[in-house]
Amino acid sequence: MEIYQIIHFIAIVETGSFTKGADRAAVTQSTISGSIAKLEAEFDVQLLDRRRSPVVPTDAGERLLEAGKAILQIGSTLKGELETFARPKLLRIGILQSLSSRHVSKLLGSFRRANPHVAIEVCDASSEQLVELLAKRQLDVALTILDDGDSKFASRVLFKEPYVLAVPEDHRFAQRESVTLADLHDESFIVRTGRDRFQDASNALVSRGINIRVVYKTAQIDRTLALVAAGVGISFIPARLGTPAVKLVQVADMGLFRTFGLLWSREREDHIKQFIKFAENHSPPEF
Repeated sequence: MEIYQIIHFIAIVETGSFTKGADRAAVTQSTISGSIAKLEAEFDVQLLDRRRSPVVPTDAGERLLEAGKAILQIGSTLKGELETFARPKLLRIGILQSLSSRHVSKLLGSFRRANPHVAIEVCDASSEQLVELLAKRQLDVALTILDDGDSKFASRVLFKEPYVLAVPEDHRFAQRESVTLADLHDESFIVRTGRDRFQDASNALVSRGINIRVVYKTAQIDRTLALVAAGVGISFIPARLGTPAVKLVQVADMGLFRTFGLLWSREREDHIKQFIKFAENHSPPEF
């Protein structure tokens, strides 16, 4: 018994005709009749009642119909599984530029080891660019800051990261465990632009009559940390983005966080659910 004979048999039963079955299977009527004749000869049993119109299976034919459909389903499933070895499933992940490199490395490294047959493409971008790439379907999922503006996408919160004060090692705050917003009066600040919530912190300072001197503006976290280390100014940064040359100090009365999570298009959820579950289980603990 060959697979093509099963396909021909099922086509006849489902169309009720040798002629229509041949059309469905894209073969000639003589070819499909030959397939059935060979099957009946091999099993020495009549599979179709040709006296009736439409043609119907005999009891033996009913059993072959049931088993034949199961065989074709198993074959289709197996083909799909084997194709993943030859052509690994591609997962396109966008990562926020200012997310801790340590966390990115740990998450993606662990996922690759646990899922060796999934091909990964990763790009770094700003939060605005990641949303745009998702909208254009050039990414499957983005690991970024979540806010109310992303409601058109499905999302999953992973962890929250507080903002702290970054100061040079020789700054007077460097030996303190924490400071208050009032302590920051007349300090030189490097301002983080983009969606890093510096404006929220600035508003908190203004509401309390605390003045600061803005000496530099940048969206780049590495530039911010380098300038802090050089003594150009101090800055509010996410707590996981420190560097050995910079001391991170808690701000006792600020209470600002950025919420990290995953964004994805709802129609792509089945494609990425394995990564979503993995990211949930491998997210860093909240502070």
